[in-house]
Amino acid sequence: MINKRYFLVGSFSLLISLFACNTEDELIEERLENNPAPNVELSGNPGSADFSKYVAVGNSLTAGLMDAALYTKGQQNAFPNILAQQFQIEGVGGGTFNQPDINSDNGLNVSVQSPDAVLGRFLLDLSIPGPVPTVGEPIGPYSGDISQLNNFGIPGMRVIDAVTPGYSQFNPFFARIAASSANSLVQQAAAAQGSFFTVWLGGNDVLAWANSGGSAPDGEIDPAAQLTNPSTLTNTNNFTAAYTAVINAMLAVPDAQGVAITIPPVTLLPFYRTVAFNPLPLDQATADALNAAYQQYNGGLDAAVTQQVITAEEAAQRKIAFSAGEGNPIVMIDEDLSEVTIIVNTDGDTNTLPKLRQTIANDLLLFSIAPRLGQDFGNGPYGLQDPATDEFVLTLNEQITANTRLATFNAIIAQIVASTGGRIALLDINPIFADIAGLTPEQATLLGMSADAISAADGTRGLILDGVNYQPDFSPNGIISTDGIHPNPKGHAIVANEVIRVINENFGASIPPVNLSPFSTVEVAP
Repeated sequence: MINKRYFLVGSFSLLISLFACNTEDELIEERLENNPAPNVELSGNPGSADFSKYVAVGNSLTAGLMDAALYTKGQQNAFPNILAQQFQIEGVGGGTFNQPDINSDNGLNVSVQSPDAVLGRFLLDLSIPGPVPTVGEPIGPYSGDISQLNNFGIPGMRVIDAVTPGYSQFNPFFARIAASSANSLVQQAAAAQGSFFTVWLGGNDVLAWANSGGSAPDGEIDPAAQLTNPSTLTNTNNFTAAYTAVINAMLAVPDAQGVAITIPPVTLLPFYRTVAFNPLPLDQATADALNAAYQQYNGGLDAAVTQQVITAEEAAQRKIAFSAGEGNPIVMIDEDLSEVTIIVNTDGDTNTLPKLRQTIANDLLLFSIAPRLGQDFGNGPYGLQDPATDEFVLTLNEQITANTRLATFNAIIAQIVASTGGRIALLDINPIFADIAGLTPEQATLLGMSADAISAADGTRGLILDGVNYQPDFSPNGIISTDGIHPNPKGHAIVANEVIRVINENFGASIPPVNLSPFSTVEVAP
């Protein structure tokens, strides 16, 4: 059996080398000493915008979910709350900003569950190394005044969910703040009468499908599946109608203005990039035993070539082979492979081979597979004798599907925003992702990114701001939380500054940017 601890050490070796330098507190203190905040009173002006009632509409990114949980510190460091603080700077004219406080240090983990305990947010345990859950708390009802809320970020919400009446029946995060069980989220957000708003929606319409390893239905093929399976890849027409309805509802407030944010390239997130396609170390005896176990399968592929069922090239791509040492790919089920049926005897009896192959460099292994690899769930070590299922691997074809739909949705968002006569400004978040991920212009083009994102793709990993090189991970200089998907406080502060930049450029405002230094990145377990 593969040792899980050994596997994780290989997967997180880069992160460990970064963590060995300094703790997060030491890094923050060092940056504050090197970049002291100026001893001046900040001031600004709103330009043509009115920030007296700021309302935020979105999903988990707007809510402040991070480290796989919605918890107090995450909410406090959500980009809308950071923005609201900047709007309250003298001269800008911002009002109070009320959030549906969860009042929990650890929250409820939405990524992993346990039959024995309620789990909370992840911390990074350097002894594994990897994320470990804390002790959590069940989601409770919001104890404040629902009518005074400004933040309508609902974890797990798709665009098509935002306009669904009675959505609180399906999402406990909305249920805790719903003014009525019959309400849609956008009805309640629009009723808040925001003079200025942000909308960051659409990520879950792609991300949920990608997080299923592409195993969930595609709404273009089966639109009805969207009603019963929240992981369904959203139908384009439904997305267009729902996003239009959200924007129209927010603009129904006289003279309201806002910023709409595009969907980030989800397959660039650490959730899909942390576990290598070839993560398994094997000793010679284990490699020999596995090769013997797959000898019959490989022989069946040879027979298929002889019987002219498949080509020798296809057989070579499907064969299973292991070697001693590091860097062994896992065995996976690939439903995209052709069905191979061979004749097994002179009586004409046939046998259909399983659709197996080993992962290749183009495959993305989901972060959620890490604790399963090498574990025996009754069929031998997972990823070796027990092939990994589609839900844990995003193949190249599935990546193309996700990225194509995402590019389509972003084009729809841009088109809808352009039709608002300047009342809404567009924040294309993709250039900052292209830059920090180290994409080349060619790679950004293949992902269907915007012209600005292609221009920002410099081929160098990291984003330099205020002399600091921020990384697309959860290292001390990373901007992503330990769940591999959501920004950490530092990441949220960077997003807030991007929103401020767009506001200043489009509405003639002069809102000071956020000082990034005090915002933390990853929190390490004691």
